[in-house]
Amino acid sequence: MKLQLPTIIIVCLSVVLILTIHFWGGRDFQTIEEGNEESAEFRSIRIDANNAYIAKDYYNAIELYDQAYEMRPDNAEICNDLGSAHYDLAIKNAGPLWPSWKDITVNGSVEDAITELELAIEKIESGYFRIKTSSTSIAKDLEKIAVTKGAAVFPYYGNTQTTLNLLIGPTKEHLLQAKSLYLRSIELKSVYPAPYRNLGSLYMKIGITDKAINFYREAYKRQPSDEELAEYLHQFKSAF
Repeated sequence: MKLQLPTIIIVCLSVVLILTIHFWGGRDFQTIEEGNEESAEFRSIRIDANNAYIAKDYYNAIELYDQAYEMRPDNAEICNDLGSAHYDLAIKNAGPLWPSWKDITVNGSVEDAITELELAIEKIESGYFRIKTSSTSIAKDLEKIAVTKGAAVFPYYGNTQTTLNLLIGPTKEHLLQAKSLYLRSIELKSVYPAPYRNLGSLYMKIGITDKAINFYREAYKRQPSDEELAEYLHQFKSAF
């Protein structure tokens, strides 16, 4: 199983918590009985997909995982791994910067914000950026406009500020696909911790902290031996 737990910077009550936790790997080892249930063709495709993923050849990995998933649409692990390939390709397509553009802070009119929004979409092409405003009504207007321009918008409502987290281009397409696949993996095998943790990483990456922590907690419930995740949750809680 593939897991992501990203670097985050959390600012709360003037306390800055910097947590850098990177976790890759953590594969499930199949029993002999489980392995025997898989065809030689399926196992071969899965091995090739894993090798492509390790080599960061995400397009090829996605194609191979898709083939394996078509053969075993009931396999939660393959579904999760396919989601991880989409996730990593989304981040790769965003380029070296995350966010991909300077934060847009709306202090004036909606018209000024729209101009900055259009400029960001034009220049970024694929990636993630944020619009921040203290006006809920302006945030809602900008959300509608951003959607009409092809962005996926994830609003985060704070006590004094609303942040619109926006995804555009291939980054948007692949992250939304990853999200859908992780959720499907949970449907297929609700006791499997990897997709919960990966959804936590995805939501943390796009600034939806509350959902991220909820998914991390669900992952930990299913794998309480995960000391790294336990420490992460502990440090996050202590920051607030």
